[in-house]
Amino acid sequence: MKLAYFTETYLPNRDGVVSSILSFRKELEAQGNDVFVFCPGTRKAKKENKDERVFYHNSTTFKPYPEYQIALFPFLSQKRVRALECELVHSHGMATMGLAALNIARALKLPVVGSFHTLVPEAVHYISRGTTLKQLTKKIAWRYVKWYYNSCDATIAPSEPVKEIIEAQGFKNVHVIPNGVDVKKLNPKINREKIKKKLGLENNKIVLHVGRLVHEKNLDLLINSAMLVLEEQPDARFVIAGKGPVEKHYKQAVERKGLKNRFIFTGFVPDSELPYYYAAADCLAFPSKFETQGLVALEAMACGTPVAGADYLGIKEVVKNGFNGHTFNPDSADECAHAVTKTMKEKNKLSKNARKTAEKYSIQQCTKKLEKLYETLL
Repeated sequence: MKLAYFTETYLPNRDGVVSSILSFRKELEAQGNDVFVFCPGTRKAKKENKDERVFYHNSTTFKPYPEYQIALFPFLSQKRVRALECELVHSHGMATMGLAALNIARALKLPVVGSFHTLVPEAVHYISRGTTLKQLTKKIAWRYVKWYYNSCDATIAPSEPVKEIIEAQGFKNVHVIPNGVDVKKLNPKINREKIKKKLGLENNKIVLHVGRLVHEKNLDLLINSAMLVLEEQPDARFVIAGKGPVEKHYKQAVERKGLKNRFIFTGFVPDSELPYYYAAADCLAFPSKFETQGLVALEAMACGTPVAGADYLGIKEVVKNGFNGHTFNPDSADECAHAVTKTMKEKNKLSKNARKTAEKYSIQQCTKKLEKLYETLL
């Protein structure tokens, strides 16, 4: 198959959407398919691009979130999609690249699939302030995403809880296909001492958080629970891997709590090092109320690291109490602390089941489901 992937975010950005595209693309191409990526990008990204199957469009910065770009003329890619003889369009976003995906698919009479990666209506705080305006913007956002995905021939939800939410909003033809994990690259045999030594934490237990530093990751809850965790585990240290627009806010919150020496903010962690961080952790703490699946939790589990995660959306489908970790109310610092300390104490018991859980979400199995959907539409 020749597939045209349209996305609002791609390398050098790193987030869940990019990770999903990279993993599926690699496995699809390993199976003999051709995947062409159309995305926004800076002049620098466009100039430095050496991937013949990636096409960057001139873009402008999305001011509320400067790390992201909005493509200006993505509809011009129609000629290239036709020339490449693409058979199916897969949209991974709903801004200008997403609209281009719909229009190009219609013009060329190609089937189009839309992946519902992000609960966009829950992130309206980036473009509106004030309770009344947020509620109105959220309502409008749901109307738009419903229209958008119902314009596709099929919509992919990464988990059953998300499928239930969007179907309740009126979405049709929804299929659950989780994002896959590279369980060969991420495994329990990875050296856990490498990062512990690098961070100077050879004699400490590590509570790890991986992800963009944004408000919807609910990291304030973990910070508020830290003192309670330290009462039970005084040698614990909190490692926050990632960067984002509210990094300063979280660092200030840590300082106000007098916990500066107990938290380490690593900044961006390259893919090559991330497996070592997962392996070094005694517990991955995941308080987010925004995850449609919780891919980071599965990546940690692939390395044998159990997860203390929010009993919310996609995470609750992955984390099972007493089996591969523990869940907690994402609004309760007490419950978060209890889940984190319990997960650390039970790591040896939970580790094998964490690995088994990740294996069920291997990229090979998830790609087979995706290929089956493509073949059905074709």
